[in-house]
Amino acid sequence: MQNHNNQNENAKKTRYLDDISKAIPELAAAREYGIDISLLVDNLGLTPKDRIKQHQIALNTIEKLRNARRL
Repeated sequence: MQNHNNQNENAKKTRYLDDISKAIPELAAAREYGIDISLLVDNLGLTPKDRIKQHQIALNTIEKLRNARRL
């Protein structure tokens, strides 16, 4: 059942990306070039607070990796 739900969600997301690509030529060009705009769309669905939280997690991870490299 979970796999079927994922397939439905993926199909819905693909239709949505197709629709916004038709409305915004630059997004269509990016997709044709091979850029995955789904991450952009997903992030725009987050609140600014959640986007900042994700950004901070990424920064913390990079800092940990840099520190680990120095050991």
